Amino acid sequence: MPNQYRKLAIIAKKAIQGRRMTFQIADTLYYNGLIYTADNSNNFVEAIAVSQGIIIATGTKSNLLAYCNEKTQHIDLQKKMVMPGIIDAHMHPFWGGATLAGCHLDYLSLTIDEILSRIQRYLDADPIDSDTAWLKVSAWYREGMQPEGIQMTRYHLDSLNTSRPILLFSSDCHSVLANSRALELLNITAETPDPPDGNIERDGDRTPIGILEDAPAMQAIDSLPPLTAEQNLQIARHVQKLLNQQGVTTIMDARVGEPQLRAFNTLREAGELTVRVENAVEITPDDVADIAAIPHAVQQAITRFSHWHQISQGAQPSVAIRHIKLFLDGVLQAPIMTARLHAPYRINVGTDETPHWQDSEHVGDLYFSPEILTPLVTEISRAGYHPHIHTVAEGAISVALDAISEMRKALPEKDIRPGLAHNELMCEKDYARFAQLNTYPFLSFQWAGVEQHNIDKDLEMLGKARCQYLETAGKFIDAGVTVAFGSDWPIDPLNEWYDFKVAMTRQKDPSQPRLDNDRNLTLIEVLRAATINAAYALDMDKQIGSLEVGKFADFIVLDRNLFEISAEDIENVRVLCTIIAGKPTI
Repeated sequence: MPNQYRKLAIIAKKAIQGRRMTFQIADTLYYNGLIYTADNSNNFVEAIAVSQGIIIATGTKSNLLAYCNEKTQHIDLQKKMVMPGIIDAHMHPFWGGATLAGCHLDYLSLTIDEILSRIQRYLDADPIDSDTAWLKVSAWYREGMQPEGIQMTRYHLDSLNTSRPILLFSSDCHSVLANSRALELLNITAETPDPPDGNIERDGDRTPIGILEDAPAMQAIDSLPPLTAEQNLQIARHVQKLLNQQGVTTIMDARVGEPQLRAFNTLREAGELTVRVENAVEITPDDVADIAAIPHAVQQAITRFSHWHQISQGAQPSVAIRHIKLFLDGVLQAPIMTARLHAPYRINVGTDETPHWQDSEHVGDLYFSPEILTPLVTEISRAGYHPHIHTVAEGAISVALDAISEMRKALPEKDIRPGLAHNELMCEKDYARFAQLNTYPFLSFQWAGVEQHNIDKDLEMLGKARCQYLETAGKFIDAGVTVAFGSDWPIDPLNEWYDFKVAMTRQKDPSQPRLDNDRNLTLIEVLRAATINAAYALDMDKQIGSLEVGKFADFIVLDRNLFEISAEDIENVRVLCTIIAGKPTI
């Protein structure tokens, strides 16, 4: 673990010791609120005293006046509800920010003609007139295209009135569609070998049809001409503003690169950073061709961006790198179906009008073999970093837990907090293993809000028995597992309060069916998943996640009392004020 990050715990400890040795004076007293602390007892208090961004006391206003003098600022919360700032522990903030500009398909279920029409309108209005200027189209809802099951290829994009290279970036962030000009510039041809950690879809003669899945898709996006430093800085400013408006005070970028690290650190150095930024750097299968390559790959991942790991003084937001990301499998939904199962998918060999589902031999993909994954997870942990592993389905989850089990045997005393992200489809026996191995599931609650036709497809694709373990946050909690929330934005629009509503209802809205294979989460369970649980999962529970003495003063003021409204009304909550290190950001 980077030594300078341990200073945060020391700072918090000194805050407590300082109060005992020399009585501290608050620079700000927040009072007259209904303040949910998210401490171990889920206590509420009326007031919080803050000094230099750190909570020095909580309780009643009358008791906390002892911490005040004539210089203390008194802020009346006007009986509003207050809670710890939201910790979104798995997202892709720069991808999200970048998708908000340019051509955007708004996550809509569209026909091919509708997609082409929207892109052509954008091209016709775009002042850029260059056949080498890439056009990135965001929020393509590939699996929701109409009519159901239709395949869009490069030949459709080639019909557009342009010679520009075009990439459609799917909303699941795991596939892109490239036109012929883009494939040419990416050097993807019939002779291009199939990657070990993804897929290039082809015609019968191996000619690529433009669909790139998983690693080739990410490589295509990464190969686009980079934005300028000033453009990246504008994205960072916009992203942190959007996050603060939602009440988010800490994030984890689950696949970070240099542009976003540079931009957020520029804000940090200027004293403008208003969100705590945790990051995970990636190791790919190409980095570890064999076991002997593992130590070098881990060391390279640690050192590649090490100079961007910048811890601020006191309670001010930092940019930290303490996690290493691994993609173990892909995506569950058709038509990709690269998430790893224990038993094969069922596939439709008929038509959409007259479907005929039957068993297949396809179980999905596993991008790291167990023989590589197990020593890799142990080496990452030995270096003091937390493995953060993309595991969508049961097969990948079981393999990841096996690797973590071996890591625990090899490093029994080390405080490593492995995270498995997504966990959409579980097998029953593995819930208990998360608890036994002190492993954190990072769950996107909104994925339990599904439409009827998607429920029907999942039932056909997976079978009724397996669908009992689809999107099951409640089953995790009932097994004693500490669940952390991560929105995975921009897989879905950034809307934390909608996500919380779905966690408590398992419905998109009243017109859609409830996914009834699991119980609803309680409000307390949701709030803890997005505060103190997420802090534990990110190894930041000594600094943030609850409103307790010695922790950073990160909290939000809401327009309504969450404990007095219906679960359905949660999505309508508005954040009145976001406070980081004791100071308002909005």
